[in-house]
Amino acid sequence: MVQQLSPSPSVIYPLAQDTAETRRLIRQSGFYNPFTRSLFAEAGLGPGMRVLDIGSGAGDVALLAAERVGPAGAVVGIDRNPEVLAVARERAAVAGFTHLTFQVGDLESIPLEEPFDAIVGRLVLMYQPDPAATLRRLARSLRPAGIVAFQDFNLTAESLRTYPETPLWQRVFTWLREAFVRAGAETRMGDKLFAAYLDAGLPRPCLHLASPLGGGPDWEGYALAAGVVRSTLPLLLRYGIATAEEVQIETLEERLRAEIVAANGVVKLPELVSAWARIAYTE
Repeated sequence: MVQQLSPSPSVIYPLAQDTAETRRLIRQSGFYNPFTRSLFAEAGLGPGMRVLDIGSGAGDVALLAAERVGPAGAVVGIDRNPEVLAVARERAAVAGFTHLTFQVGDLESIPLEEPFDAIVGRLVLMYQPDPAATLRRLARSLRPAGIVAFQDFNLTAESLRTYPETPLWQRVFTWLREAFVRAGAETRMGDKLFAAYLDAGLPRPCLHLASPLGGGPDWEGYALAAGVVRSTLPLLLRYGIATAEEVQIETLEERLRAEIVAANGVVKLPELVSAWARIAYTE
């Protein structure tokens, strides 16, 4: 459900990379940006800091970081997709953030010589073949007492649920979990952030868990869920997880809405786990 960097050969990025998916990512950020703002505040991102955002996508996390550090600071966002970075640059210009720049690249090729005060990323590590190695390499670009702050999903049956349980939503959740598993993504990366930090040689991270919850006829979560299914549809069909007739993508949003409204129910979207640590790195 997310932007990402350099997947391993064993990972197939499960989502589309087109204009519709970019719009969906921006919509998704509306649900999760409050949790990222809280993470940045608790971790201590502040004015004048130099921040590296990994897997910037349409720029939502980088924009939040740019708000925190102000014009006296600097934020550099990197992503391997030049088309989505064009959108990010446009959004930064509209916001007037001249201290926010973007570079095309991935973790294997982009130079990280300049030191940073913080390195951040949202929904990135779940696509890395070795998240601990990724964190270890990134941490080498931090100044002493630098901040490492990442967030990732849990895409599990416990994380994705409705109350009361409803059949269409359960099918959708099953399709999406299976698609991410078959693609090679780590569907419990949120739970595994703690171990990844320790395996990377970082201090024990502070952790938080949050999840959007919603219902009623006007909730935007129906469009978000249908958009994720649309973006993963080629993978669903390729692996035989679902058929086009089962999905009925053109009416899926309305059917998801109708099911929850009829049940006076609520939908719990994926859990987002936040982890941050401040290190003293002298290498």
